Amino acid sequence: MSAVLRSRGMGHTSAAIHEALAARALPELEVIRILIIDDDPQARALIEMALADARFEPRLDIAGNVRSGLDRIRQDQHDIYLIDQQLPDGTGIELITEARSRGAYKPFILLTGHGSGALDEEASRAGASDYVEKHLVTAQLERSIRYVLRSWQAMQLLHDRDEQLRHAQKMEAIGRLAGGVAHDFNNLLTAIIGYTDLVGEHLDESSTIRRDVDEIRKAADRGAALTRQLLAFSRKQFLTPSVLDLNETVSGLLQMLPRAIGEHIRTTVRLAPDLARVRADASRMEQVLVNLALNARDAMPDGGELTIETSNVTLTEPRLRGEGLGLKPGFYVMLAISDTGMGMDPATRERAFEPFFTTKPQGKGTGLGLATVYGIVDQSGGGISLDSGLGAGTLIRIYLPATTATEAPRPQPVVQIRKDAGNETVLLVEDNESVRDLAAKALRRRGYTVYEARDAEAALQWMRTSKVKPHLLLTDVVMPGLSGPNLAARLLQLNPQLRVLYMSGYTDDASAVQGSFWAGVPLLQKPFSPAALAERVRVALDSSAGQA
Repeated sequence: MSAVLRSRGMGHTSAAIHEALAARALPELEVIRILIIDDDPQARALIEMALADARFEPRLDIAGNVRSGLDRIRQDQHDIYLIDQQLPDGTGIELITEARSRGAYKPFILLTGHGSGALDEEASRAGASDYVEKHLVTAQLERSIRYVLRSWQAMQLLHDRDEQLRHAQKMEAIGRLAGGVAHDFNNLLTAIIGYTDLVGEHLDESSTIRRDVDEIRKAADRGAALTRQLLAFSRKQFLTPSVLDLNETVSGLLQMLPRAIGEHIRTTVRLAPDLARVRADASRMEQVLVNLALNARDAMPDGGELTIETSNVTLTEPRLRGEGLGLKPGFYVMLAISDTGMGMDPATRERAFEPFFTTKPQGKGTGLGLATVYGIVDQSGGGISLDSGLGAGTLIRIYLPATTATEAPRPQPVVQIRKDAGNETVLLVEDNESVRDLAAKALRRRGYTVYEARDAEAALQWMRTSKVKPHLLLTDVVMPGLSGPNLAARLLQLNPQLRVLYMSGYTDDASAVQGSFWAGVPLLQKPFSPAALAERVRVALDSSAGQA
């Protein structure tokens, strides 16, 4: 998008620019760096005179021809370019056309001996933002510079917003895909892990087959870890937030970091003494810090410095805009991790948080480290920015909303006798056949009587025709038709003594449930092992009715 402002007046600025100007105040233009491209020895003095009473401080540089002008423009050290139309080795319009083709994006003002309709059109097509006739420079140049730069700022603001929206939409689409894959894969892993454990129960420890089965189990565990990372990126993992002091999180990991990143990397820590607290999952924040430290290690194979810093910050609109953050202005806690490594080029920075994107050799990384960090921070209500350049290292800033809340004292856990067997009746409702078969088989082996239903409607039909009163409802959360919690609500009306245990693959299941689904309701996360299933079933049965 480009706007053409004429020295005779502002002209018709686009509605989008007006909206940008109205929606967010643009910074004042206090100092403006100007490159003059003109072979006239008096050009600099003329511009200085024209801008003597300007509302801003002009800082002028000069180039005498097209070639030197293009070199200076390529260095991108100025805010605006004043181009004479007649130059020794070409015209100003030719220079602007060439500079634009090379990627120059700052505004150009053409200086000409006389204006015309034809020049107006030609300059506009070349990419000039305005032109000023030389005999009107004193009267009109200062105003033209201000209007051109304000319009350019507004267009850049719109461009930045569009880029942020595009990036957010791309990450959201990837997150939905990753979350969907992880959700379905969790069901597969539940069956793989479960049947592997059931087979292992009948094998001698020294058996060759047992060792083979153990290898299958290890591979399944790695798959489960992979799905947890995908769920972290897609903001669908289960979090247990508490009120945290990030200084304590950092301090608690300092002893193990040298072993993780190597003695060839020096670690410097700067912790704010009055750091505010945040509400986040303690184990996930440790994971964030470890992932970033490992990434920094990989960027410094020959050694370097890793710096970890915490501070209280107030994020203003300009700072949020400058760091590309979609957060609301306010008071935040910052966790910053920087390294002196090789840094990233622009293309790598653009994709740094995408899952499975990695610059490491094949087999050396999954590309999920930064993606996991992104998901954890986003799901915790925070934001993350990345600043990096080739040979300049990398700086990652994490911002989490500060809180004045205090953590309520946690009740002491009740010590229970570990049991994994029983003789009660369980109504099992699960639409995935493999998971349903596994759960039923695992519970029957431990003495339970299990009745199976593929969905809530089938379970209700069974309840209407059966004289059996189950002791426990074990149900998936989201199923075709009626959800697990809605089924539980109906069955609890019929039998208030019924215990309930939910199964779920990720937090999107919870978001589909209305009411107080998370108010202390027991949940068994997929993938699970037969042993974990039996233990949770026993705990649910031994608890008060309707909860664990």
